[in-house]
Amino acid sequence: MTIVSDFISRIEAVHATGQATEHSYRSAFERLFADLGATGLNEPKRVKCGAPDFIVSQGEIVIGHLEAKDLHIPIRGMKDANKAQQDRYRAALPNLIYTNGLDWDFYRDGELLASVTIADLVMGIVARPDQYATLENLLRDFIAQKPQTITSPKDLAERMAGK
Repeated sequence: MTIVSDFISRIEAVHATGQATEHSYRSAFERLFADLGATGLNEPKRVKCGAPDFIVSQGEIVIGHLEAKDLHIPIRGMKDANKAQQDRYRAALPNLIYTNGLDWDFYRDGELLASVTIADLVMGIVARPDQYATLENLLRDFIAQKPQTITSPKDLAERMAGK
């Protein structure tokens, strides 16, 4: 089994209960990041742009953030409050993942870097094992990001404008 196949197995088990909500899948995300050598802290303290579901760190260094929607919520083409939230997070959080557990979008400095779908929700969860390696590589790249240093007043102004 791979890290991603273990993750999707946990998602499938929670979904199979028929009682799951968005928050029911959070332990699967925590375990996924732990398996990757990072910490995914669920429901961290609020930041100025809102309250992303997870802060991802290694030791005391914050690597990025993850916003997790329920399985049936599409993460692409969001509308209304979800769209406003996504826009705020993209502008303020330099290393961000948006996911519903099945679809994954990776943003760096507000720009979509990569997308992958590891399963579809049609009459249950239909896995796409051929995409597991892609997700694992994207997650490892996400975790490998280091906080950027501010090298000029212009950098500081641009980052503060996003926040």
